[in-house]
Amino acid sequence: MNPFRSPALLAALMIAPAAMSAQQDSAAQKCTAAQVKTTESVDASPAAEALTQGNELLTRGAAADALDAFEASERLAREADRPDLALRARASAARAAVAAEGRGDAGSRLERTSKQVDSLESPRERAALRIHLARSWALLGQRHAQARQTARARGAQALQEAAADAETAGDERLRSYALGYLAAYYEEEGRREEALVLTRRALFAAQQADAPDAGYRWHWQIGRLQLAAGDRAAALASYRRAVTALADIRAQLATGAEGAAAFRTSVKPLYIGLVELLLTRSGESQGDAQQALLAEARDTLEDLKAAELRDYFRDPCLDALRKASPDVIPRTLVVYPVALPDRLELIVGESGRLERYTVPVDAETFAAEVLAFRNLLEKRTTRQYLRPARRLYDWLIRPLEPALEGREIDTLVFVPDGLLRSVPLAALQDRESKQYLIERYALAITPSLTLTDPRPIDRGSVRLLAAGISESVQGYPALEAVAQEMAAVSAAFPGEQLMNDSFRAARFGDAVTERPFGIIHIASHGEFSADSAESYVLAYDGKMSMDQLADWIATTRFRTERPLELLTLSACQTAAGDERAALGLAGVALRAGARSALATLWSVHDRASAELISEFYTQLRNPERSRADALRTAQIKIMRTHHFRHPGYWSPFVLISSWL
Repeated sequence: MNPFRSPALLAALMIAPAAMSAQQDSAAQKCTAAQVKTTESVDASPAAEALTQGNELLTRGAAADALDAFEASERLAREADRPDLALRARASAARAAVAAEGRGDAGSRLERTSKQVDSLESPRERAALRIHLARSWALLGQRHAQARQTARARGAQALQEAAADAETAGDERLRSYALGYLAAYYEEEGRREEALVLTRRALFAAQQADAPDAGYRWHWQIGRLQLAAGDRAAALASYRRAVTALADIRAQLATGAEGAAAFRTSVKPLYIGLVELLLTRSGESQGDAQQALLAEARDTLEDLKAAELRDYFRDPCLDALRKASPDVIPRTLVVYPVALPDRLELIVGESGRLERYTVPVDAETFAAEVLAFRNLLEKRTTRQYLRPARRLYDWLIRPLEPALEGREIDTLVFVPDGLLRSVPLAALQDRESKQYLIERYALAITPSLTLTDPRPIDRGSVRLLAAGISESVQGYPALEAVAQEMAAVSAAFPGEQLMNDSFRAARFGDAVTERPFGIIHIASHGEFSADSAESYVLAYDGKMSMDQLADWIATTRFRTERPLELLTLSACQTAAGDERAALGLAGVALRAGARSALATLWSVHDRASAELISEFYTQLRNPERSRADALRTAQIKIMRTHHFRHPGYWSPFVLISSWL
């Protein structure tokens, strides 16, 4: 078996030491452990099983436990007279020691293991293990400044030896990775000309080996080097080639925790880098050329968001739902916020044209303000949220005022990214008028405009399935106002109701799959986590995972005559600061096959939730109101009551995807 064709190993190899930030280091640590796992997947020996267990633990971030498993694997391999397996286990133990602070000298472990690689007879195995060790040296240098110089020297030496071993073995793929990662060391040291020559050799080797998994990496690395040298035109061409090559291999990348780490470090930064180059180039252009560059930047963002959703849900069928972005959407302004290292960019569609607005706030400051806004909004007894609410308004909304003035815009649709997905934009406040954004415009968010199907609901034919729990079950507290909410929802639209003991997972699944409901309303405890498989909604007899829920509802995905128009998840919550969890919330409608979803970002006061949801469905019955306007009306009504004026009560309700 060729270890360099395994998805897990591809995810590990795509972490370039030169381009990795401190935030990315954590994900990289989890990914690198995957290097050995797949190569031993066919080996059922106790030593191999312990090695696999260690890799899984390291992937989950349990470095100390992983180190114990690797040490056990090495001991078992020696007892079984498997020196090759023992050496791989030792290399993995050294990697785990980098992450497990206070558990052994990682540098000493790496030194000892490096000296033993020559004992392997196969030059191919020597090359693979030396690349593994070089990656560990790189990560050690990033985590410990005092060891950085030594780690770089040892890593570079390992890669030089790996390249020679790979050439002896005639393995161009391994040679490509060794040369490319060695070039990354040079890139980090500022030796750009040498790095460029070496990266081009790595790219040629990847092409000889028909290894697009390596090729896209080196196109990207060449682009970074060209950009650093000031040649933006050449860099743009290289970034385009890298994105094209990556699109061809996305299905090969790892999924789950490994996939999440690989996406954050090896996919998203490439797309964002291309968007940044396109936006910069657009500022130097005019007329049709400028519009073409802005359209390419928007389309690149759409490709990124579709790839991220597919990665999160592990669902390649999402691509079948994509369509072209509409050029003009009546009475609607679509906004793409893009947080770049040194600035915030807003891409906005105006009357069939695209405009770009630049805000001088760096990504770190912007993210900190977004997180503060989210955290302070949940404190319903203070007004501390106003400072970030007003600053974010100045950054996200005030720049758009030229596009809004004199136009009949009644709805703002945001295509957010990162932490911005986890905050309610409705609660942004204009410091001059003291108005909340929801008082001026109806709002919606969409994970991807090309995956959104904005159409009005056919009120005359829609039927509703309402399922809820008001009692205390499975150790969760009672939601007493759910009874009131369910009564109001059921009064608004005809259909079926499953309440308390009737709301059991199997019965709910049967109802969804057997009858074509246009609206599904669930009022129960629930949570969106960083892993879609661990996100759930509580039924009377236990948790229903979001994946299970989506599988039931997915039967409606391609139903054109009576589609699922709206999926409402009331009383659910999303962890603050967890952008993967927020992605689950934003993408649940797509995964389930619904045209839109209404959900809460955090657990809302029971009675406030019931009153707002009741008003929303009352307004939704009116064919003159869009979904977004129905929610806006309900939020304003709750906002103007004495008890629920604070946005912590009404703002966490967000409308996702179709807003009409």
